Amino acid sequence: MPEPETNANWMPEPALYSKEQAAIFLGISVRTVNNLLQMKQLVRRKIGRKTLIPATSLKAFLLKDHPTHGA
Repeated sequence: MPEPETNANWMPEPALYSKEQAAIFLGISVRTVNNLLQMKQLVRRKIGRKTLIPATSLKAFLLKDHPTHGA
């Protein structure tokens, strides 16, 4: 029986993202990530001095409707 193929480059998705990683994931600035954390639109986890954002929070944020400010 042949063995299943494995991808040597496969990496599991991180469960927690730094603010910088979250900004890249969402395609926004770190300042905007900080604003979203302050407005409690993203969940934060503090581990020591480090602020981390769960992947589930980022994905939930992407699925929400985000009203824009009209001109």
